[in-house]
Amino acid sequence: MAAPMLKVLDVFVGSETGLLKGINVSKAEWLNLHDTESVDKSKEIVSLCWKEETETDVCIGSKNRTVTIWHSATRTFSDSLILGTEESKLRGVRLLNGDYVSCVDTGLVRLWKDGEVESEINAGKDVFTFEQNPTERNIFATGGKENELKIWDIELTENPKFTAKNVRNDWLNLRVPVWVTCARFLPKSEKIFTATGHHQVRMYDLKAQRRPVLDMSFDEYPITALSLCPKNENEVVVGNTVGKLAVLDIRKGRPVQVFRGLAGAIRAVQHHPTLPVIVSCGLDRYLHIHSTDDKSQQKIYLKSRLSALLLKSSWDGNDVDNEEEVVVKTEVVSDEDGKDDEIWGNMEVVQTKTKREDVKNSNNKKKIKRKQTGEESGEFDKQSKSKNVKNKKRKTGIKA
Repeated sequence: MAAPMLKVLDVFVGSETGLLKGINVSKAEWLNLHDTESVDKSKEIVSLCWKEETETDVCIGSKNRTVTIWHSATRTFSDSLILGTEESKLRGVRLLNGDYVSCVDTGLVRLWKDGEVESEINAGKDVFTFEQNPTERNIFATGGKENELKIWDIELTENPKFTAKNVRNDWLNLRVPVWVTCARFLPKSEKIFTATGHHQVRMYDLKAQRRPVLDMSFDEYPITALSLCPKNENEVVVGNTVGKLAVLDIRKGRPVQVFRGLAGAIRAVQHHPTLPVIVSCGLDRYLHIHSTDDKSQQKIYLKSRLSALLLKSSWDGNDVDNEEEVVVKTEVVSDEDGKDDEIWGNMEVVQTKTKREDVKNSNNKKKIKRKQTGEESGEFDKQSKSKNVKNKKRKTGIKA
């Protein structure tokens, strides 16, 4: 349900049409923060992050490389800034000491200061993921299609700090294709999780080796969303292109929890940092809120295909166990419908034969036919034998 004005917004989502939406989870209400007249598919929101640790202003990155800031105090947007002039798609934008760090699909990672490029990195072509280390803000991860995971220090632009190595060949001795779609740093450690378009989830230890130390598969479809579980460093939340959402224990190599109720590809998922809640959104136009304690679900219909997600670290007065949908479809039953129900209720119930009875009856009929044919064949044999005997007697009488 859209609301004209909400004081508290717990969740922010971006849509494929370029609209930023704010949601109050406890009231199950939402509003469009953008003007609906500015709808444009080229402005699809692909990245959302906080401008500062106070979580007041939201940094919005669009596919056409424009960046804007939404100010919660005034409920207004800053002037948009275009990052780059080349024809490319923005994969992500983050903030480092108040300056923008952007990444496009062609692999150019740039640090911007006052609208000018301060430093630039070429991370390789077909980049699909761009992620910032939450503890060391100058460290970034990139990866893509036939583009292995790389860890960069934006202040040292010559060579990556770490370059992953592909896993060994499969059981047919064929090379395993590379397609990194998501990456997440484990805070305060040298570990990083990745998900691939070939339904694999991997964990790398930067101090141990270049190949993944843990590797597992989930389902049979590309994984498009990944999030860490704050209470267990061996568990991750993944979502794929067919709407399957699950918590995986990568050390045990199996799903721990599987959630239902999603009907389309999942574009973003995030585990709440303090609450036992998993929030996801995607192409089915719903914001899904799943509880990891009792698997209860809350769905909020937002009218647009969703592409990005951002959570506040604290939700005031939120009721996680609310299972009611925001949009409740009600049907008014007329008197004619009641009459039809009475007519149907007064009709006699015709009992039909079950399949087993039909099979038994058919078998009995076959047996009767076999007996009849057997009796007929027996009578025919008796008649033929008697005729043969008479013919023999006649022949012997003539010879005598």
